[in-house]
Amino acid sequence: MHFGDSIFIFLLALILFGPKRLPEIGRQIGKLLAEFRRASNEFKMQIDEELRTMEQQERQKQIEQAASQPASQLPAEIPAPTQPTIMPPSTGEPVSATEWPYNKDLPVPEIDPGYQEAVAKEEQAANPPATPSESEQASIHHG
Repeated sequence: MHFGDSIFIFLLALILFGPKRLPEIGRQIGKLLAEFRRASNEFKMQIDEELRTMEQQERQKQIEQAASQPASQLPAEIPAPTQPTIMPPSTGEPVSATEWPYNKDLPVPEIDPGYQEAVAKEEQAANPPATPSESEQASIHHG
């Protein structure tokens, strides 16, 4: 419904009912819409509750059927749950950098020289060369 349609309906209602009764009618329509919305929400909640109850009953039936099956119908071998392996604590020794933990036969792509230069520039920017501190500079000037 467009804005123009809404204005037309408002003007038509204003002409039919007059300016004195229009606010009264508007309040009544608002109350009816609120009541309708409340009733539809209650209906939806009742339907949802019934569906939940039916699903719960269906699950209960499945549980009862599974419990009532004789042991011969159960699977022959039920795998035992695997226990996690507990490893001894670390010795604190550093891992050797000479040992390669991966397959050495796999091809290793070459690193792009432009990338290597960019990394070197970033490292230089992050770690500027050491400049003498003020106390060192002061001792040099006194000499």
